[in-house]
Amino acid sequence: MRKRIPYLIFWPQYFDKNRTINQGRRLPKNLAIEKVTLDDIEKAVKTLGYEYKIENTSKYPKTWWDNPGRILIDSKGKKKRKILFEIAKQIRKIKS
Repeated sequence: MRKRIPYLIFWPQYFDKNRTINQGRRLPKNLAIEKVTLDDIEKAVKTLGYEYKIENTSKYPKTWWDNPGRILIDSKGKKKRKILFEIAKQIRKIKS
């Protein structure tokens, strides 16, 4: 079994503008991104300088048939919500 602490799990569904909060989105609509992929999240995390691991075969429990993969990020003691907003802002910079 993998040891998770200090790693936090981030799914692409957290950032997807086309999903509702009940479907897994964790950002407000104005910060959410359309068609976000695991690669987009990886680029943003790498730019921000976090240690990370990618698990391509894991599936989001609410939508197990859709978008496989998740990223584990070393939190360095930061709160998950703060990291989530940092990543979303960085993805927007990269995509624009």
